[in-house]
Amino acid sequence: MIHPQIALLWVQWAISGKYRWKIYPVEGVIPLDRARNLCHKEFLASGMDYLFFMDDDTVPPVDVLDRLIAHDVDIVSTVIQAWQQGGPTPVAYRWSKEKGGYLPHYGRGLEQVDVATLGCTLIKRKVMKVLPPGVFAFEESDEWQTEGYSEDFVFCRKAKKAGFGVYTDYNILCDRRKKVNFAEINNLLVVNNG
Repeated sequence: MIHPQIALLWVQWAISGKYRWKIYPVEGVIPLDRARNLCHKEFLASGMDYLFFMDDDTVPPVDVLDRLIAHDVDIVSTVIQAWQQGGPTPVAYRWSKEKGGYLPHYGRGLEQVDVATLGCTLIKRKVMKVLPPGVFAFEESDEWQTEGYSEDFVFCRKAKKAGFGVYTDYNILCDRRKKVNFAEINNLLVVNNG
């Protein structure tokens, strides 16, 4: 279910006339990596310049597209907080040779990272043309195939291996909504139909 604030953003973007865009409705497509791969396929057929992923529980600032496009980098993500290891953590990581794994990275402004969230991310067309179909994949690493890296990690690792930069803009913080408030939905409907 799309959060009402996201629907309101779409209305604002449509009214602005600044963007030529298409929504790829993949709600209900399971698993998540399959949904992202379907978006990849549809995007390549579209002829558009950028692929913008925005998860259904992530609400960015209204000017997020302008700010991400202005960076003119291959892959750029916003900061989305996740609850990990007992506290809020930005979903951006760097590889730690000493620790032998990825560690959360806390930065300022635009910084290159090894892994960025795909929850609110802008990717240039040239990246998606080079990376093969199925580039979004979970990578299970234990004997039960239940632990491993998400499609965010796998995609970023493959993109970096292909020579593309992965960045996070720590000045763009998204709101993350996990529950829907029906009063907000009704308010959105009244405001836009009134």
